[in-house]
Amino acid sequence: MPLLMGLLLVLLAALLQGTFVLPMTFVRQWSWEHTWATFSLLGMFVFNWIITLLLVPNIFAVYSASPAKDLAVLALFGLGWGVGAVLFGLGMQRLGMALGYPIIMGLIASLGALIPLLLFFPQTLLTAKGLVLLAGTALVIFGIVLCSIAGSRRAPSEGKSLATPSNAFKIGLTIAVLAGILSCLPNVGMAFGGNVINAAEALGIAPGSSGNTVWALLFTLGFVANLAYCLYLMISKRTLGQYWNRETPRNLGLSAGMALMWIGSFYLYGAGAARLGRWGAVAGWPLFISLSIVMGNLWGLWRGEWQGAPALARRRLNQGLLVLIVAVITVALSNSF
Repeated sequence: MPLLMGLLLVLLAALLQGTFVLPMTFVRQWSWEHTWATFSLLGMFVFNWIITLLLVPNIFAVYSASPAKDLAVLALFGLGWGVGAVLFGLGMQRLGMALGYPIIMGLIASLGALIPLLLFFPQTLLTAKGLVLLAGTALVIFGIVLCSIAGSRRAPSEGKSLATPSNAFKIGLTIAVLAGILSCLPNVGMAFGGNVINAAEALGIAPGSSGNTVWALLFTLGFVANLAYCLYLMISKRTLGQYWNRETPRNLGLSAGMALMWIGSFYLYGAGAARLGRWGAVAGWPLFISLSIVMGNLWGLWRGEWQGAPALARRRLNQGLLVLIVAVITVALSNSF
């Protein structure tokens, strides 16, 4: 029964992760920075801390008992991840959900596993575990190449496609790749958060909840980076006054939906992976990433982002998607060694 419940929680988490950007496409009379600032405030700060305080009520005692150096390192990773989150939003805006999700999530899956291995266990790089992980990373790169070819050959349709001219597509692709690289920093940060987690468990926090002390700090600093950039855009573009209009209540609801799905996906995945036990990293992680990629792709196709695209471009997109899913599974299999 715990395995089944864990599987269902991971499935739900993946559906939410692959869907959370969708409400943003229905926002009216707001610029991108208005929506992203509201989403960041609610998801990365408000809802994040509500959940954290419910699960870890003595979290500030944990931070007091943790080495200041470790907290500073986690804060730095949080700021870096925050920049990645900004680029994630911009990448989705430029490339669309069908193309942006596979590229960004594929990089997060592979680099989130590869970078900690290189930093902490470089001697295992040429072992079976390291070689399988390298193979998965190579597949991610190949899948991104296929998706990039598909994107460059996509013909925009009137009014519905998010496709852009060639130079703009290259910029969007660069943003998406940088987003994928920086967005894996929470995984790297978790590898540096051992002392904080140990301090939490020493204060009586259950192992299943102790990791939330790291997530709370990472997401909070990420919120600072996101809010700062959005405020910069509002001030420089003089759109700050446009935040309040007749569509604001509706847009607030859509942004809250984004935030709940986003933060909820992380906590649901954590709960599900804990119930899967040793199968959490082997089966839960690839299922979470793969299904979120598929969901993001399907929502993008449903929105008509690839309507009117040549058959060859669609075929390359599907091939890239399949390769990325195989890559995620390969990366996860490295955990079994």
